[in-house]
Amino acid sequence: MHKLILPLSLLALAGLLASLAFNAEDNLVSWSLLAKVEIKQGLFGETETTFDPAIKSLEQKDIRLAGFMFPLQSGEKVRRFILSAKQPTCATCMPGGADEMVLVNSQRPVKVSTDRMQIKGKFKIAQEMGLLYRLDSTSQR
Repeated sequence: MHKLILPLSLLALAGLLASLAFNAEDNLVSWSLLAKVEIKQGLFGETETTFDPAIKSLEQKDIRLAGFMFPLQSGEKVRRFILSAKQPTCATCMPGGADEMVLVNSQRPVKVSTDRMQIKGKFKIAQEMGLLYRLDSTSQR
């Protein structure tokens, strides 16, 4: 009996943690999941990035991510911006670390806003512009 309780407890805990990080109902991914990455600096300046298997499982899947816009273009509407876990505090300061920001390429222009928003799109582990992730967006909520 005791041999069965521990595996079931671990399974229940794993399910609880997964539900906190990823809400399958609307595919809303949490920033805490995207933070499960390890970046090591090598002796010669090279970096080695290791992603949690749960992050790798999101590759090329449609997800929703909620955050704050940091525009990379000028204008009332933009197609390219950074979605951040934290609200930007100034126009020239990046609002977080590489694991707290996602580069968004939107098919349709998105109205620049300081409000929290949800972006839906195809998730990609793509190390570009000093960031770790990209979301090729199809819609905004």
